[in-house]
Amino acid sequence: MPIKFRFLQNSIATYYIFGFFITKLHIQDHSTVLSGNKSDGLFFGIMLLVVGLTTSFNSLKNLEMKRLLENVPTSKIRSLSMGLVELKGKIQVTDKILKDPFDDKECVYWRIHIQELVKSGKTRKWVTRHKAKNQVPFLISDQTGSVLIYLDDVNMNDVKRDKQYDLATFFSDEIPPIIQDYCRKYNVKLKGWFGGKKRMRLTVTYLEPDDDIYILGNARPVLKDELKNSKNVAAVIDKSKKGLFIISDKSEKELIDENGGQSFAVPFGIILSAAGLSMILNSLGYI
Repeated sequence: MPIKFRFLQNSIATYYIFGFFITKLHIQDHSTVLSGNKSDGLFFGIMLLVVGLTTSFNSLKNLEMKRLLENVPTSKIRSLSMGLVELKGKIQVTDKILKDPFDDKECVYWRIHIQELVKSGKTRKWVTRHKAKNQVPFLISDQTGSVLIYLDDVNMNDVKRDKQYDLATFFSDEIPPIIQDYCRKYNVKLKGWFGGKKRMRLTVTYLEPDDDIYILGNARPVLKDELKNSKNVAAVIDKSKKGLFIISDKSEKELIDENGGQSFAVPFGIILSAAGLSMILNSLGYI
């Protein structure tokens, strides 16, 4: 989730919490609210504490990632060392290739996500109706060499969505026959009981040969049983025990921007947490 949206979300929550709290102060006795006689002080204290701790934790976590992205130097594949490395290069195929189910494009990775907008009372939310993905090992290459990449169990959220189809909107998309066939195969219903279109969102993401790609992960030596897929390969990058593995077709600057600009949110979260803790202790009679 982009940092601007996270901060906006926290700010809106804090605004309403403080707004409701101030309203209570106007209509009730100040000591009654803070003392928690009607559970007001305890409730607001817990809310402020949770929002404050969440804000601080997310901000510190993202700032740590931002510094890591900035401080790890980009290596040329020929001169990389084993351990944490940052690489930039182009995707090259080994001995396997896929075709994505929506656009029939040759790729090394694809992901399908189909959602329906469902109404529940007065609220609406997107509900996942189908998810699927597939990937094969591939190479990332620069002018100096190649590295073998395995995507098993890797979070691919930083890969850009390639295409989205929307149904039952004012400007509904015409769904290609290949996608209709896919939905029928996996029993994904695009129409309601009386033939009307449902409000659906169908997205596809894939990585194609020659795509520029950014990788931050732990390089290891090539194993004997990997030699058939790794001729002239300098190393392998996969999901290591350390767990750090970022792969993206976004630029390094885009990734840094998404994790940056949050230094102000840390003291903001600490202030909210302190205020919430104070209200909780006051409500319980400790101060």
